[in-house]
Amino acid sequence: MDNFFRALTCIPLLILGLAACGGDDSAKSDEKEAATATAATATDSPEVTAVKFFEAIYVHNDIKEAKAHATPSMQRVLGAYSSGKAVGRTLLNMSFDEVVITIEDTNKNVREFYTDKAEVMLIFTGKYDGNTQVNMRMVKLVKQDGHWMVSEIKNDPFSRTKV
Repeated sequence: MDNFFRALTCIPLLILGLAACGGDDSAKSDEKEAATATAATATDSPEVTAVKFFEAIYVHNDIKEAKAHATPSMQRVLGAYSSGKAVGRTLLNMSFDEVVITIEDTNKNVREFYTDKAEVMLIFTGKYDGNTQVNMRMVKLVKQDGHWMVSEIKNDPFSRTKV
């Protein structure tokens, strides 16, 4: 009977020890999930670069800053304009007094982070002359020298007018 009670007290200790040893798999899984999550929010991701590019144009009105996030061919195009407002009005056909730029990521593909090309859909929600405006732009980016750069800006895919 004495051995029976010893066995009963050892079983919980054995279960506790096994549970503690099995924790490594869940910790590794958590680390993998954290690495995947940070890939989307890294400071040099296609999404962040695209947002910084457009914030330079629409929020900071700074072409020099926008050029820092652009390929050489896009830099030449931007160089033809005198201000961010001129780029937004003429090149992009969007004008805002104030704007919020968000990333449309419902169809996000993780493989974009492992290649040297990416496409990012941005949503521009803002006001111009008191009216609310919502526009979308597809931005193509390429990785050059380890950094994402804006290479092309597509027109709003849902626009009713052809430009």
